Amino acid sequence: MKRTNDSPFDNDVRRKLENDPEYAAAYFEAISDEPLPIQMALLRRAYGISQERIAAKLHLKQAQISRLERKGSDHLLSTYQKVAGLLGSRIMIVPKSVKLVAA
Repeated sequence: MKRTNDSPFDNDVRRKLENDPEYAAAYFEAISDEPLPIQMALLRRAYGISQERIAAKLHLKQAQISRLERKGSDHLLSTYQKVAGLLGSRIMIVPKSVKLVAA
């Protein structure tokens, strides 16, 4: 997927995720505590993918992706699974006692 013009913050986070395994592990551990819509938004931004690009791939409108990423949104799990697939990810349930390790 094509990357978009992101903020310097997004670019900095992306660079650290790609080059610093400890930062990546801490980042993904931190977002694992966030609700699914927030995780999706943070992952999308970390990969530099726009809402418009995701929407086009899923034949949706950008506004629908925005609503999916809103905290407290409650949509079909299948919709989140499709977005996760586009982000090269999968949705899973992880016990809180398990530490995530970035690969």
